[in-house]
Amino acid sequence: MNWYEDDELWQNFYHCMFDEESFDEAQKQIPLLLSLIGHPVQSVLDLACGPGRHALALLQKGLQVTAVDSSAFLLNKAKGKVADSSTRFIQADMLDYKADKKFDLAINMFNSFGYFDSHEKNQAFIQQTYENLAETGTFLIDTVGKETLARSIEPVHLTEYSNGDIRIERPLLIDNLQIFSNEWLLIRKDKVFRRQYQHYVYTPMEITQMCLQAGFTNVEVFGSLAGDDYKLDSERLVVVAEKF
Repeated sequence: MNWYEDDELWQNFYHCMFDEESFDEAQKQIPLLLSLIGHPVQSVLDLACGPGRHALALLQKGLQVTAVDSSAFLLNKAKGKVADSSTRFIQADMLDYKADKKFDLAINMFNSFGYFDSHEKNQAFIQQTYENLAETGTFLIDTVGKETLARSIEPVHLTEYSNGDIRIERPLLIDNLQIFSNEWLLIRKDKVFRRQYQHYVYTPMEITQMCLQAGFTNVEVFGSLAGDDYKLDSERLVVVAEKF
């Protein structure tokens, strides 16, 4: 089982990752995101949608949304927040998802890129997303750049939450800085939940080359969803890949 298919991980760490402020932030992000897209958008494919933060915000913009995630737990959370029955929530691995219709826009948000256990599979994910897009479609990736992680990574990081939970993180960059490896320990009263995960991290040039290899003809890189230039101190890496 891949680490991201472990629903116990999402159940135990849900409140650490998806508080109400994160849903409010998604509402602010969607207008910025759409402003980076150089064509009309009616249909959106949300890959690794999680509990539906961005799917919900897109729906409120009147767009048609198909949201894909491998976690039944997170999809149920999303369904509980979305009253629009036209929204399609699909439990599937985003690497394997083949759409029965083409989309104007595909998004992969909040560090959900690089999840697969080989560079070849991450390349195949971009290729499959390309195939799921209309001829004038765009793929937007919102992640964190390798440069940012190399600059800001801390050997141990502790966060205490208002309910008394404590999360300890032990992040590392391994395999010649190709892979972000992290261990989470959640202390909740007298119990400790421990989980480890790893995913690939990339530079802007690496993701750009991957998108071009998949067939995208124009790729732009930004340091935020507001369209800022990508710099050494950028907290986000936003890649916009166009088919046309």
